[in-house]
Amino acid sequence: MADPSEQDALIGQFTAIASTSTRQAQQFLAASEWNLETALANYYAAQEDHVDDNAEDSDYVDEDEPEEFSNPAHPQFGSGRRLGEGPVDPQPIPVASTSDPSQSKKTSGTQKKFATLSDVNAGGANAGDSDDDEKHDLFAGGEKSGLAVQNPDDLKKRILEKAQKRGPPPKEAAPKKTHFTGSARTLGGDDAPSREIPSAPQPRARAERVERVLHFWQDGFSIDDGDLYRIDDPRNAEILNLIRQGRAPLNIMNVQPGQEVDVEIKQHDEKYVKPTKKYKPFGGSGQRLGSPTPGGMSSPMPGSFAAEPAAPAAPTTTGPPTANVDESKPTVTLRISLGSGTRLTSRFNTTQNIGDVYDFVQRAEPGGRDFVLQTTFPTNELTDKTKVLGDMAEFKRGGAIVQKYT
Repeated sequence: MADPSEQDALIGQFTAIASTSTRQAQQFLAASEWNLETALANYYAAQEDHVDDNAEDSDYVDEDEPEEFSNPAHPQFGSGRRLGEGPVDPQPIPVASTSDPSQSKKTSGTQKKFATLSDVNAGGANAGDSDDDEKHDLFAGGEKSGLAVQNPDDLKKRILEKAQKRGPPPKEAAPKKTHFTGSARTLGGDDAPSREIPSAPQPRARAERVERVLHFWQDGFSIDDGDLYRIDDPRNAEILNLIRQGRAPLNIMNVQPGQEVDVEIKQHDEKYVKPTKKYKPFGGSGQRLGSPTPGGMSSPMPGSFAAEPAAPAAPTTTGPPTANVDESKPTVTLRISLGSGTRLTSRFNTTQNIGDVYDFVQRAEPGGRDFVLQTTFPTNELTDKTKVLGDMAEFKRGGAIVQKYT
């Protein structure tokens, strides 16, 4: 807690920066525990909220007008509504009135977002002059300072009115599909070998638009089939405020940052009832018929014969073979297309010969079928197994080889 001299200095700095009165400076500093930066941030945020509220409330009914003009028809959202749909047949909503006409006029001054305990006490003295239509604020804070939180019922009303006024979302154009995608391969020659051109990186997929249902109950609100957020909890008022501003809270909407959400509003005239979980007939895990299940236990059917133990499966080789490459010597990379359609890529030393490539292919496909290796373009059969790879123009910088069955 700052001493009086420091408080006076902070008030002077606040009024010099924000160009406001000493009283407002003292209120914002007291609400921010005499932190100048926090108080200035709260002051500017309150000013921005005040400007936004005036812009949104410009079409509100003036309470000073006669009664026949102060009771417009508002749509009743009894069924599901979406943000942006047009209005339905209007139904009148009764507005509370007072018998004393002198009490119908209210102060038109700017309502502050932050209030100190002295303002609360001062407002309590005039409590008898207010009627049921006044805006009620909730206060939260410590012993020396307080925070005025906007009534969640008022936020609920604004969300419903915004859903009525906002137009339908524009339809997104279908993305254009391009042809000839993927990697490519250039044709090599005597001087330059063929090379592979990788495909262009695909743009990051945009998150799909999702739909959420906002339920308003008598004692709070909920999202889809989720839990209840009580309306009397001041912390939940911030969630409604974000929804009113068109922003989706990530923690309760279960969406990704930047993902668009269509919010459907449903209003209920009852207290929150936890919905029953929907039955999903095909849930959990299963086993495919005929597939091996290591470690699985199954009991034989009654009256059936005991099955003979299956013979152990022959060990299978995993992964392609490797060539014996000396890392201390120069190497080249060869891309080999087998007759079965498999493609292999392996490194060879420039001192190795065509016979080593034949040996590599035989170990890749040990079927014993006769074959011959040949180049791609121009097509030449590699029958001389003593030729060294580094001495051949086709493979000085690597190349491609095709297996052909004979």
